[in-house]
Amino acid sequence: MPQTTREDTRILGALARSASYGVLAAAVVLAGVAGPLPGFQATAFAQDDGEGPRGPQGDTDGGQGQGGQGAQSGQGNQGGGGAGQGGPGDDSDGVGPQAGGPSDSSGGGQPPWASEGIPEVELGRLSVARSPDHVLDSAYDEALATIATMADFYNMTLDQMVTELSLNFDSLVFIDSPLQNLAIFRDALDGSIDLSDYGITQDAFDIMAVTLGVASDKTIEITWETAYALSVIFEMPMTQAEAEALAEAAEEIRIAVLAGHG
Repeated sequence: MPQTTREDTRILGALARSASYGVLAAAVVLAGVAGPLPGFQATAFAQDDGEGPRGPQGDTDGGQGQGGQGAQSGQGNQGGGGAGQGGPGDDSDGVGPQAGGPSDSSGGGQPPWASEGIPEVELGRLSVARSPDHVLDSAYDEALATIATMADFYNMTLDQMVTELSLNFDSLVFIDSPLQNLAIFRDALDGSIDLSDYGITQDAFDIMAVTLGVASDKTIEITWETAYALSVIFEMPMTQAEAEALAEAAEEIRIAVLAGHG
């Protein structure tokens, strides 16, 4: 058997190292195709492209991606048509008109008053003020059909109304329907209401105070925000001072109704 020289050993070692490098190079190439090598953890974010970190890609069939929020858009990665969970999709409850907000009866979007900044106040029964005009008009006609028989009550001063509502509630005859009361309230807002044909000579302020106080829930306080919200809904906004004065008078009526009705 031929004897191996020092030079032969050097040449064989070089050949072995070359073969090892070839195997490693092939492994790196395969890793780029099949994913990270075993024992190496993939990075959680894609390369920064100026849009912020992204999560894993969404389902390309239109499902929702599960990624984190992008720095600018507030949405995770989108697959082919799927919305990431970083923000609401087009059909979610988080977009469009405010949840629970009234809709325009004509189907053309929000009513004119919706953009006026109504205070966040509990309206209770007063929410019927959002009814379409034709509903309020019908309620107004119904109220006028019977109000002449109630002229004695509506011609009282506010102080007299408070006393009678508190002590003699069951013997009084007045309009109780929130919708009918608010229809009259709407007519009085501009100060031009005239019920003289029905035997009522009360001024507009007192008419608004009693109709607002009776229309309201018995246990919900009437504040200036309440009065102002209604004036905005009816597209005749009051000043804060006007709303405060009206709310104070209407609140006395509400308390009297609560006391008399029990």
